[in-house]
Amino acid sequence: MNKLMSLALLLALVLGCRTISTLTGNDNLKKVGELWSDVPRMDGLVSIEADMPMFVKIVMRTALNNLYRLNSNNEDKTPATGDWAVFSTTKTTDDVKSFYTNERMTTFGNWEANKNSTCLDGKQQGFSGVMCVFGKNVNNKFIGLLIIATPDEKKKDTNIFFVRVEKDEPSGGNKQPRTSNTPRAAIKPLSGSAPYGIEKRAMPIGTDLDALLPKEVGPYTRALLERSDQRGVTPASIEVDGNSVYATYNSGSKEVFVEFALGSTAHNAQSTLDNAANETAAGTFPTDPRVGSIGTEPSYFKSNDGSAAFYAWTRGNYYFSASAKGGEGDLDAFMQSFPY
Repeated sequence: MNKLMSLALLLALVLGCRTISTLTGNDNLKKVGELWSDVPRMDGLVSIEADMPMFVKIVMRTALNNLYRLNSNNEDKTPATGDWAVFSTTKTTDDVKSFYTNERMTTFGNWEANKNSTCLDGKQQGFSGVMCVFGKNVNNKFIGLLIIATPDEKKKDTNIFFVRVEKDEPSGGNKQPRTSNTPRAAIKPLSGSAPYGIEKRAMPIGTDLDALLPKEVGPYTRALLERSDQRGVTPASIEVDGNSVYATYNSGSKEVFVEFALGSTAHNAQSTLDNAANETAAGTFPTDPRVGSIGTEPSYFKSNDGSAAFYAWTRGNYYFSASAKGGEGDLDAFMQSFPY
């Protein structure tokens, strides 16, 4: 399977994320004001100053940082680097999908052709709009492009986020594995209380996904359980230090999206937490114990930027995160009943 098809399948519908490095909020990804020479520009695009909403950060993090997942185990795990840009347009998200077609992208920028559409319905990821992915190999580099178009209900227009990343192709031979910013000192017991009192809950054990991601959590019912690398495919088990698992919980119109991963060590689980927090906290793990603690058991990070409420935490070798686009009230109702 070629890299673009691999990326499209993984992105289809957003890759899983595990032990990743920051692509938003640090030098790995820089904001630019114009599109690149190999990306066609729709008529009517206006460059704007806007931060990434949390759900866009999560999609970008899980999709683009996982370019390194296409490597074999003995290859460099360094994540991709690149640029991002954001524009506003009066056109609709369907117009964006109709413009950024395989045919146009292949002709204009020599992006790799794909017989299937690379534009996907954002509703499958919990947001309104579309996302499109393209890839190509140039001079021993794999280049990936992610386009996310989402309506701005207040301004009655559409915001389009573009991310273009590059990743060196492996040249053979073993390379040094990537390192993590997570402290390697001995993990200490938490002093005080974590949000939702998770330190008082039972420790997760085993690999039974129905036990680790229960079918019922308070008012929420698990509507979907799927592999992060093959969306729509129900996982038979969880991989240690491998691909994560996604679970979607619904309560009426409310939805909580959960990611679960299992590390071989507690430090590996906390590396995942560290990177997830960096993505949503502008590259800095918070020092306020009310919203973050790392190097402790349990460790956790909590954020609410108005576009979504997000909570990630570790219990020993186990990593969990829960994201509620409906806000903190929805997240609270879920977390108050989650067993771990």
